[in-house]
Amino acid sequence: MGKTTGEKTKARLLLVESDAWDAGLVQEALDELEERPHENLLGRAVELFHAETLEEALASASAETYDLILLDLATGGASGLHAYLRLRDLAPSTPFVILTIREEESLALIAMREGAAGYLLKEDLDCLPLARTLRAAFERHHALLAREEMPGIDDLTGLTSRPGFLYLGEMLRRLASRWRKSSSLSVINLTGYGRMKDVFGAQARDLALIETAEMVRDLFPDADLLARTGAEQFAILSLDPAFSSESLQTRSRHWVEKRIGRQSVTPPLEYDAREIPLADSGDSLADLLR
Repeated sequence: MGKTTGEKTKARLLLVESDAWDAGLVQEALDELEERPHENLLGRAVELFHAETLEEALASASAETYDLILLDLATGGASGLHAYLRLRDLAPSTPFVILTIREEESLALIAMREGAAGYLLKEDLDCLPLARTLRAAFERHHALLAREEMPGIDDLTGLTSRPGFLYLGEMLRRLASRWRKSSSLSVINLTGYGRMKDVFGAQARDLALIETAEMVRDLFPDADLLARTGAEQFAILSLDPAFSSESLQTRSRHWVEKRIGRQSVTPPLEYDAREIPLADSGDSLADLLR
């Protein structure tokens, strides 16, 4: 286990890795970044602490505070998400980057859905890929913390509010550009919203919005950001979206058709839906939502 140097400006990184060769590659990559400060995307030096077993990592995370934890899920014979979940419970405010092999990349993606801030394939372990991954992880983690702390949740639907969507969405777009990933904006408008209160009553109108939020969650289970961005408007931002062969308009209509078999007091739901690839768009999210 490494020793604290007392340099406050350094980022404290805990590496949890039982393979000595891979641990050495991480140290070499960080050393190379120190020698090439103009290419260090983190903007500061990194102080590395190394735990060779999960038990050692748990003890260290309990006693110390780290700026980031770089974790091999297979450390010490651990399997699945066991190591990540145990460490995350001890350090919930610390960003995690998963170190993995290509054959287990799907497990790293599951860890990200559980809160990890990023992952890096061991095949790509070099100074610049490592620096890019660490910086992106810091930014993604801080964006998630900002989402939790800001008063940006729509009370009726539980989705992110418009101000929160515009702030976090632009940050996610910058991350997508840095990661060289595609991104997509989907917009769903509940038609006839304006007359719902007069025809069906305020309660039915609110239930229509709640069911629309349910549809958004069902249609976009892996989206990075779901929001109610207007009285009758919902927006979804996805990085590396899995585009369906069916249009969003068709998928929303099919969802409503399936819903008809369930009891509901809401009026008939109809939508105007569209998908917007963001790669070549220079417009702001606020402009695209108009």
